[in-house]
Amino acid sequence: MAAACRIGGHVKHSVLFAGVIVEPGADVEDAVVMGGTVIKAGAVVKHCIIAENVVIGENAEVGAMPEGTENGVATVGAGVYIGDGAKIGPNAMIDHNVKDGEVEW
Repeated sequence: MAAACRIGGHVKHSVLFAGVIVEPGADVEDAVVMGGTVIKAGAVVKHCIIAENVVIGENAEVGAMPEGTENGVATVGAGVYIGDGAKIGPNAMIDHNVKDGEVEW
């Protein structure tokens, strides 16, 4: 974890670059999260690579692998906004904003 990160949630087996914010109740596991990214309260970020200056909305799920799903790594491009409650699958490559509640596999 780099200096100047603010961690209010749970982070496990992950690399966080400078300026990352993990709000209370967020869960980050087995991820690489680049600088300036904000992971909002209640979000789950697992098995993924998140580029710089991304916002992951409240209660969104990015890269989490549901039971029976093939292992993979989700990738989110720079400056992308993942909306509140959105779900991004384990093999997704996201280079565009995802609206609240949308699902991308």
